[in-house]
Formats: sequence, structure tokens, C-alpha cells
Amino acid sequence: MIRPGEPYMADTDAGRRPVIVVSREELSRGNWVVAVLITSTNFATRSQMPHCVPFAAGEYGLTRDCVAQAETISYLAAADLDLDSGAIGVLDEARLRALIKAIGNMLASDCEPA
Repeated sequence: MIRPGEPYMADTDAGRRPVIVVSREELSRGNWVVAVLITSTNFATRSQMPHCVPFAAGEYGLTRDCVAQAETISYLAAADLDLDSGAIGVLDEARLRALIKAIGNMLASDCEPA
């Protein structure tokens, strides 16, 4: 089962890279489509932006410093995720909350996870 806050390696338009699932668990149950944030290694520039959430190499299974970019919220086919290898980690509640707030910032809205 695909859950929010799970990073996976995925094939994206920007190439193979980590993505972080942000869609609600019940929306990902059919394993058809999931909402994800695509990561970027442009850490130095983007890590201070309010619509980005930084991750250090080694956190949550991520191997490089990167940022999850709220403006790259995308829908991927579950088949684009490396489901055979599974999630590379699981975000804690605080970091998942930061992702939701970053999405809210991008939308000019106050968002809080339920």
C-alpha cells in the first residue's frame, strides 16, 4: 500500500529521481495514480524557499541533499514508482506537516494536515 510521506524512486519527466507521496492513503489504494512532490538537488538555492522542504542526505532513505518542491506537485501512475523496491523511507509527522504547509504556501492558502 502506498502511503503519504513515503519517498520512492520514480520515473518522472525530469528523469529518475526520488519523489514523496502526498496523496491521501485512501486515494492511493487502487495503485493507479498518486500525487507526489518531485525532488531537486538544487539544495543551496531552494532549501530556504517557503514552498520547498529541504532534506539532508541520509534522511528518510534519501541519498543526496535535496528539496521537495511544492510547485512540482504531480500525478504519477503508480507504475512509475519503483514499487518492487518499495518506499525508501517514511517521513515523520513533522516533516510531512512541513510538506503540506509548503503546498499551502504555493497555493497561497493555510494548509494543515488532518
